[in-house]
Amino acid sequence: MELSINFSNFPILESERLLLREVTPDDVKEVFQLRSDKEIMKYIPRVPAQTLEDALEHIQILSETKEKEEGISWGICQKGEDKIMGIIGLYRINKPNFRAEVGYILDPKFHGKGFVSEAIQLVIDFGFNTCKFHTLTAIIDPRNSASEKVLQRANFQKEAHFKEDFYFNGEFLDSVHYSIINKK
Repeated sequence: MELSINFSNFPILESERLLLREVTPDDVKEVFQLRSDKEIMKYIPRVPAQTLEDALEHIQILSETKEKEEGISWGICQKGEDKIMGIIGLYRINKPNFRAEVGYILDPKFHGKGFVSEAIQLVIDFGFNTCKFHTLTAIIDPRNSASEKVLQRANFQKEAHFKEDFYFNGEFLDSVHYSIINKK
């Protein structure tokens, strides 16, 4: 038995305050701002965007990943606003094992308002009830205490702390793995 996923009709997710929609080339300025900001990227082991072309390339990767059903990403918008303030998604979809990884990034001017917590609940619901995943995981930098709190509030459980398991930018970094299991 293998998981069957179909993202051909992009799912728009809504909560009381948020609308999660597809990230498009029209979002290039916001994606560039998110992916080029050193403070935002501090705990994300990826090379920051240097140009708008880098941001467009990232948007293209998100689109291709969706088409291949290897992941799906949403732009996080406040209802009534079209500009994205962050991105959240299900990545590294592992169909044979009914698993996916949750990841998110949010503009710091929106931190502390519960937007990521609200968005992650929408993604958990979609992952478990629509996609039928058994497990959702999240991998964070152990120095990112804000992300850790978001995951704990969403009922993710810490599974492991790996020491220096990831090499990036000339140094070995630790990673902390969290998961939540669909009990339905």
